[in-house]
Amino acid sequence: MRRMLSILFNSTVLTGAGIGAFMLACMVTHLHAGSELYSYRSVTPLLPYYGSKGMASPKVVKSVAILPLENLSDNPAADEIIRDYIKRELTGKGWVLIARDADIESFLAKRRIRYTGAITRLAVREMGKRLGVDAVVVGSILYYTKIRDKIIVGVALRVLSTADGSILWAENITYTGKDFEGLFGLGVVKSLDVLADMVVRDIVGSMADRFFIRDSAMSPFEIERVILQPSIGRGPQKREIRVKFLPLSGEPEKVKAVVDGKVYMLSRYGKEYRGYIHVPEAEGTYMVSLVATDEKGGSHFFDAVGEAVVDNTPPQIEMYATKKIFSTRDRRNGYVLFETRVLSVDSIEGWRVEVRDEDGKVVKLEYGYGAIPPKFIWKGESEEGWVVKDGKYSFNLIVVDNAGNETLVARKVKVKTTPPRINVSVDMVEGVILFNFESAELEDIRTWSLTILDKDGKLMKTVTNDKGKLPEKVEYPVGDDVDIRDLKFILKATDVAGNKLELKKSVPSVFATKMPFARLKGKTDVWEDF
Repeated sequence: MRRMLSILFNSTVLTGAGIGAFMLACMVTHLHAGSELYSYRSVTPLLPYYGSKGMASPKVVKSVAILPLENLSDNPAADEIIRDYIKRELTGKGWVLIARDADIESFLAKRRIRYTGAITRLAVREMGKRLGVDAVVVGSILYYTKIRDKIIVGVALRVLSTADGSILWAENITYTGKDFEGLFGLGVVKSLDVLADMVVRDIVGSMADRFFIRDSAMSPFEIERVILQPSIGRGPQKREIRVKFLPLSGEPEKVKAVVDGKVYMLSRYGKEYRGYIHVPEAEGTYMVSLVATDEKGGSHFFDAVGEAVVDNTPPQIEMYATKKIFSTRDRRNGYVLFETRVLSVDSIEGWRVEVRDEDGKVVKLEYGYGAIPPKFIWKGESEEGWVVKDGKYSFNLIVVDNAGNETLVARKVKVKTTPPRINVSVDMVEGVILFNFESAELEDIRTWSLTILDKDGKLMKTVTNDKGKLPEKVEYPVGDDVDIRDLKFILKATDVAGNKLELKKSVPSVFATKMPFARLKGKTDVWEDF
C-alpha cells in the first residue's frame, strides 16, 4: 500500500500519548481558531468536553451527510463518481444512514455555501440540527487523471462531528495504476474508474466500526455575526455593537459584552442584541468577548468575537511634484505630475485634492474613496474646465484613514505662459563688446543662445548654454577693423516652463542705452528693428 497519510482513531481512546501521536499525524489538516475553517494543513487535538457535572456521555454516530467534494482534479465528473463509491462503501458497513443529496443541496443553497473544502464549525453544527445527522463527511479529490498510459487517483476525507465540529477521523490515500504491478508487469490497473473504486474501498474500509461523540457540553446557540461600528476609530470613543445568534436548541436570555475588563449589557431588538461599548484612549487593539445566559441560567462565554482598534495617529503621506513650474501652452509637457506614497500602515478611508490660487480660492476639486491614486496630473484646468491664469497655486492632498485621522500634504506650483522678459544693453570697453542681460522679473532660464552677425548676416560668433541660466554679461572681443555699427545679434531663451523668447536687434540700437526691448508687442515673441 502506498499511503501518503493514514489517520484512524476512536474518540473514546484518544488520551495521553494517543493525542500526541494524533497531532503529529494530522499536520496536513487545519482548524483555524479564529474563523474555525477546516482545510488540509494542521489540526487541533480532539479533547473531551466537560459539562457542569463532569464528562459528557458518549453517543454512537449513526447517520452522516456526505457533502460535495472539493474537486482539485482536471476531471469535472470526478466528484459524482467518488461520492457514489463512498455511499456504496458506507452503506455496506451497515451501521450508518446517509442523508439525501436533495436535502444536503437545499441546506447548502440556503446558507450560500459553495466551497465545502473549508467549512465553519457553525455550519457543521447547524447541519446536524437541520438534517438530523451525527456527522458530516467532507474532503477533496486530489487526483483523478489519466495521462497517456499513466493514471492516478487521490482522495482525502474527513468525518466531522455535528455536536462540536471536531474531526472524528481523517484519511488521505493516493494510488497510481502501477502500484499494483506484479511479476512480468501483470496486475497494472489501466482504468480510472477501477482505480478510483480501489481508493475509496480502502479509504472507507479503514474507518472504525463505530465512532463516538460527546454532545452535552456545547452551547445551545452559536454566534452568527458580530458588527462593531466603527471597528477602527480614535479613542476614547463610544462604539455600537450588534450581535446575532443562531439558535440550535435555544436562544440567549441575556447578553453582555466585555471589553478591557469592563462589562456592558446588551438589549434585544428583534433578532439582534445591541448596545454600546467604550474603548480606552491609548492606541491598541482591544478584544471584544461575549457572555450569554441561556434560559436555564447557564453562562456561555464566547472569547474574542471581535476587536476594537484605537488609532490616534494620522497617516504618513509623501507627495513629490515632478516640476515646480509649467506652461499650459506647452502641448507636450504642459502639466505637472504629483506622485504619492503612503509611508505608514494605514487603511485609507478617502482622499481629497484641492488646487487653490494665491488668494486661497479653490479652483479645482477632486475626491475619492479607498486607496490613494499613486499619481495625480494637473494640466492647469479649473473646475469649470477653463485654463487658469498665470500665477502661483497650491496643490493640497487631504487623506483620511479609517479611524478618522486626517493628513494634509501641500506642494506649490506655478503656471506661466508668458515668454521670459529680459533687458539687454551693450557697452564697449577697450575693444570688447559687453552684452549685459537683466531680467525684468525673476526668470528661470533653461537654455539660451546668443548669435552675433555682420551687416550681411554672416555669422561672427555663437555662444550657447543648454544647462544653465543666462549670465549677467557676455564678452565679445573685436578688432579695430570691425565697425560695431554693422553688427547685429539674436538672443534666444527658453524658460523652465517651455516658454520661448527670440530677440533680433542691431548693436547700435541698444548701445549704451540699456534700453529694455524684451517687452513684446501684441502676441508675437519677436521684435525686429532692422
